[in-house]
Amino acid sequence: MNERSSFTEGLAASAAGFAVRIGLRYIKGLREDEAQRVVTVRRAGAFASLEDFVRRTRLGESTLSALSEAGALESLTKDRRSALWDVRRLARANNESLHLSVRETAARFAELSDFEEVRWDYRTTAHSPRRHPLAPLRATLATRGLPDAQTVTRMANGTRVRYAGLVICRQRPGTAGGVVFMTLEDETGFLNAVVWENVFQRYAVIAKTVSFLGITGKLQSEDGVVHLVAEELWEPRLALNPAATQSRDFH
Repeated sequence: MNERSSFTEGLAASAAGFAVRIGLRYIKGLREDEAQRVVTVRRAGAFASLEDFVRRTRLGESTLSALSEAGALESLTKDRRSALWDVRRLARANNESLHLSVRETAARFAELSDFEEVRWDYRTTAHSPRRHPLAPLRATLATRGLPDAQTVTRMANGTRVRYAGLVICRQRPGTAGGVVFMTLEDETGFLNAVVWENVFQRYAVIAKTVSFLGITGKLQSEDGVVHLVAEELWEPRLALNPAATQSRDFH
């Protein structure tokens, strides 16, 4: 837990031998002075428990909730749902002038699924250090006959394919005659798509607004450069949808 953007540190359990620690500055709703307070208080001694953290930092209920939802308190409690429940109770008790010892039955919550973890990450920090948003959906996508980007880029030139990924970039160069270039990604990598003007106009609303996009088209592969030339654009319909992401469009 730190107030900086992020930094790397050694981690024996990691295959690469290191990990990236994400800073508190990414958490939505957490002010800089509040983050600094957490770091300053911790320098006086490690937090012994969630109750110790709430008591010593004296953060407000909304701030504590944001930290819980983002997973910043996972070292002090078993899961995010429990943390969210407990910090609200502890924050209210912290503000009472008369402290009474009350025995409560601990609330029991179902653990977050992989998909829910990613969604909570994106909701609170706009990214996830745990896994790609599509990773928990890969089995479902596979049953729909939708391959990942790595598989698609290995297919032969001229192969007709259906692919679904997150749109991370849309570009329409002024010299391209109305052609739109898109970059989509999933947990295995990137896939570049070419959308001719007539196709773009036919599916304009989807092309401009949908972040999780499906493309049907033919692969164009030459000298190791692979593009998916779009014939149809569609919105994948799944029981679960990936966390929303923002693309960099038309710059």
